[in-house]
Amino acid sequence: MPDDWQHALEVAERAALEAGALIMEGFRLSARVSRKGRFDLVTEFDLASERLIRERIEAAFPEHRIVGEEGEATGEGEMVWYIDPIDGTVNFAHGHPYFGISIGLYREAEGLVGVVHAPALGNTWKAAKGAGAFRDGHRCVVSERSTLDEALCTTGFPGNVANTRDTNEAELALFLRHARGVRRCGSAALDLALVGDGTFDVYWERALKPWDICAGALIVSEAGGTLSSYDGSPADPRSGALVATNGVLHESVLKLIREARRKIPG
Repeated sequence: MPDDWQHALEVAERAALEAGALIMEGFRLSARVSRKGRFDLVTEFDLASERLIRERIEAAFPEHRIVGEEGEATGEGEMVWYIDPIDGTVNFAHGHPYFGISIGLYREAEGLVGVVHAPALGNTWKAAKGAGAFRDGHRCVVSERSTLDEALCTTGFPGNVANTRDTNEAELALFLRHARGVRRCGSAALDLALVGDGTFDVYWERALKPWDICAGALIVSEAGGTLSSYDGSPADPRSGALVATNGVLHESVLKLIREARRKIPG
């Protein structure tokens, strides 16, 4: 791994851990909550977490661009940091422990560094291109399950389901019939990290933002998993749609998604 990526990974991990400690000060307490949409929330801790992470990255890499969920994009150049200060804000606001901080460094569609930290769960996943993925210091390897009836899958839904035509319901209905189980836990970043460490076997979702999935996508890739778009073409996590599997199941998953999407009214 190039020294600059190692340095970037160290900066990202330290920032994620520091931000995690900050947001845990407000977990299960009365945090100020605002609405960005009917169901889309933001808390004072989202804002404080992003400020902290931006400050740490800007200090270490003033020449890099930063794109975060809560603030305006800053900087220029091909090296771009994607930051989600709390992925799973609804969970956080309700006192549910399934939320995390997601920090990814990309050069166009190429993932270089990714960190996902779940402070309430006490887990941290990290990866750097060509150097593998790790959960709490232990190397991550995707699962070896080879059939959907053995697979534990995970997915999510658009924040504004009421006003969205393409809601993921058709896909969900088929996966519920074919998979061992399907979970909807509320954080794309953690879902992907758990595919990377072999907990989940399959993840699919669309209508996402780059900060939701860039870090987690690299963790899956470095753990030996397979990523693609819905049509099977090479994955670009910046596009907002992603299929991630242990590799063995990928073609079966794509086939099921294609079958489901044929049922969606044009």
